[in-house]
Amino acid sequence: MNQTVSGALSGNLGIIPSKSAAHRAVLLAALAQGETVIEPLQLSEDISATLSCTQQLGLTRGSAKAPASPGFVRMRIMGRAKNESNRNTRTLECGESGSTLRFMLPLALDGRGPVRFLGRGRLMQRPLNVYEDLFRSQNLFWQLRGNELTVDGQLHPGHYSLPGDISSQFFTGLLLALPMLEEDSEIACLSPLESRSYVELTRKAQAKFGIRSEWSQDGQHLIIPGGQQPRSPGSVHLEGDWSHAAFYLVAGAIGGQGITLSGLDFDTTQGDIVMLSFLREMGARISLAENFVTVTPSPLHGITADVSQCPDLVPALAVAMAAAGGESRIVGAARLRLKESDRLRAVAMTLQSLKAVCFEEDDGLVIHGGVHLHGGTVDGCHDHRIVMAAAIAAALARDPVTITDAECVAKSAPAFWDEFAHLGGIIHEG
Repeated sequence: MNQTVSGALSGNLGIIPSKSAAHRAVLLAALAQGETVIEPLQLSEDISATLSCTQQLGLTRGSAKAPASPGFVRMRIMGRAKNESNRNTRTLECGESGSTLRFMLPLALDGRGPVRFLGRGRLMQRPLNVYEDLFRSQNLFWQLRGNELTVDGQLHPGHYSLPGDISSQFFTGLLLALPMLEEDSEIACLSPLESRSYVELTRKAQAKFGIRSEWSQDGQHLIIPGGQQPRSPGSVHLEGDWSHAAFYLVAGAIGGQGITLSGLDFDTTQGDIVMLSFLREMGARISLAENFVTVTPSPLHGITADVSQCPDLVPALAVAMAAAGGESRIVGAARLRLKESDRLRAVAMTLQSLKAVCFEEDDGLVIHGGVHLHGGTVDGCHDHRIVMAAAIAAALARDPVTITDAECVAKSAPAFWDEFAHLGGIIHEG
């Protein structure tokens, strides 16, 4: 589906619940004793995949109740619903969700028979060798063929060594599984851990369910006591999503009369809150009050931003840089080449399609900004964050912007186009 849009955005918007927090809450509720109520939960494609996989693995049964607010649901999950397996293969459909696949893989190694994971798009092309090497060293079965990955065996406690510069999701996957094994385990970082905040988000979520772990003094080893069983806290409230908010923070800084966002936690472990710092450094006017943040337009100037701890910000940040005077640089973003698209190349192509001056580097981008963009057609690359960035960039364009693959925003934000229209964005018919 193509979408043709134009116009600067302004107004007030409540931010959707954090997708990262939701994945973790759903899985912990599935593993925990007792019933857990999670709200507000948005049933994006990724979260729906995680919910489905907990059922397919035989962990839980859960159903969405009456909406707590438009577009959100209150989810009741009864955990620890394991049944004895007859060793028939269980099939888990992950869609295009990297979090679902990487979080579920260690949990699938429960000794109850083979588990087959199915993926779509580029999912099975994204790095999995970290797990493959670890699992094969324990003589666990691993077979990847096209878009199907089959594993079998029983995960063992012990010492795990992982590179820190590929994905923090491998750390989270092990963190979810290892505490429930009988003996203690340890995860060592072989290189500096990028996106460390996502590991801390996992540990914060686990603490609510009574699961503990601790870092060694050097911050490179996670100590995980064994014999722990998650216990339901009764209810979990999900905070707003700073990754999603980033698009509207940029929209408020580059046009219209400003945007006020609500539902965000300023004491969060979500690393993407750093977008506030990037925009302040660029000269944006930002004010905070309780759980509200307001961004109003102001002249922006170029900066250099190291995004090794917050790679999901790159599409939105690049749009802000296109509006900023002078040269900007994004560095530390090599991992983005292995997302739903080669996201570095996709961001560069998006800006170039709108006649911005943008160059790719091996691990980043160079952007010369401060001029109006042209209208045109942008290839959404079947990547939700590219589509949303292109929609926000339309505020800088003289003419409407047509975006392909517009429906793929459902991966993380199925209500995005409603939000866009609510804030005054113009969606052209036909």
